[in-house]
Amino acid sequence: MSALEGLATALESVVGSADLLTNAAVAEYAIDGVLPAMVVLPTAEAQIAEVLRLASEYQATVFPRGGGSQTFMGQTPSRVDLVLSMQRLQRQLAYEPADLTTTVQAGVRFAELQGTLRDNGQFLALDPPVTATTTLGGVVATNVSGPRRLLYGTARDVLLGVAVMTIDGKRTKAGGRVVKNVTGYDLNKLYVGSLGTLAIIVELTCKLHPLPPGELTLGIGCADQADLAPMLQTILQLPLRLNSLELLNAAACETLATHADFSLAETGYMLIARVEGTPAVTQSQAQRLTGALRHLPLTRPASVHAWSAVEQERVWSTLGELTRGASGPDAASDCMVVKVSLLMSALPAFCQDVQETAAHFDTPWALIAHASSGIAYVCIPVPNPEAPDVERLLAYLQALEGCVARCQGRRVVERAPVAVKQQCQVWGPPGDDFALMRAIKASFDPQHRLNPGRFLGGL
Repeated sequence: MSALEGLATALESVVGSADLLTNAAVAEYAIDGVLPAMVVLPTAEAQIAEVLRLASEYQATVFPRGGGSQTFMGQTPSRVDLVLSMQRLQRQLAYEPADLTTTVQAGVRFAELQGTLRDNGQFLALDPPVTATTTLGGVVATNVSGPRRLLYGTARDVLLGVAVMTIDGKRTKAGGRVVKNVTGYDLNKLYVGSLGTLAIIVELTCKLHPLPPGELTLGIGCADQADLAPMLQTILQLPLRLNSLELLNAAACETLATHADFSLAETGYMLIARVEGTPAVTQSQAQRLTGALRHLPLTRPASVHAWSAVEQERVWSTLGELTRGASGPDAASDCMVVKVSLLMSALPAFCQDVQETAAHFDTPWALIAHASSGIAYVCIPVPNPEAPDVERLLAYLQALEGCVARCQGRRVVERAPVAVKQQCQVWGPPGDDFALMRAIKASFDPQHRLNPGRFLGGL
């Protein structure tokens, strides 16, 4: 009997045959086409601890999984022994509406949690691009975020406490269940974005916010790249309750109009601003913004359009789908998505550079950016996802890296065909902090068995 066969037998005694998948049943849990030897679906923390203990005993690699909506992220693994699914841990353990906090298991589905909170006039102030299966544990482990980060921040800002299982099955906690918590080291932030390489997140406590009384979304047309800097500076300095400010180039505007099924005025760039408050307040903010833009010495006057409530819902959901690169976790992506981090002041120059580079290749590259933070997503079309032209896509990526370097930014290939990921550094070259990251990984997972090879520098 092989080691993996022995592990499967031992795991079956822990979770039962129905919650241990092998052979053909593991197909939907493949990571970049690599099939796992087995998948285990525990229903309690005690089972997770025993699964990890057995995996250590049999020296098996463990790949944590939430709802599977973000498994396209990361380097392609060489082999996958055991996928540890958290999707059966879906309990809301505590909810204190008066304190604006909730504690949930990691497998709670993000959309369902938001529905529960909405019934009490509250929400978790994160709006990453998600699917119906996305779990809160997955959102935190991958540190995905959306446009509302402008006002509310990212997972680092809403996570109050976390409980994890280390590779040897020990449960540890960081933070707590109250907003004012200063006990011990702030390990919460260590687990955010760690991609399951340090420990398995099993429980999370989050800070909540009241639902805004209303929102208004404005589309602001910008004719020339030279006008972007003064427009951004003006908008961000206005006394607005601005929770989102997105920047789209012409290719992204065209894609948005196609996917959201409405017409947009032809423009070089578009800023999409979302303000919140009562209807009277949002209208007042819109008038203030429009008046401020009218006094700017622009190449061409900015056009401002307010979307209806139904239209703005389609705008934001479509933008989320575009930055994911596909409509579902198993859908073949029709574009390569590269996330770029820049200084906000470098964003206009980067937009122009990307525009010229895409024109050189005669290919429309859609650019969608969180204009207030310098986080940009460049979506490069993949004409034939089932049989992509790998050499051409690598040439596109190399050219884009030139744009990033000229603006002194960093890039991550968030989504791409497997054949492309196998021939590039998905996370880019390691930085000066890599030695520290490697030391932390060695401390938490000395045998490198948690999600091995998927993270930066092969961590």
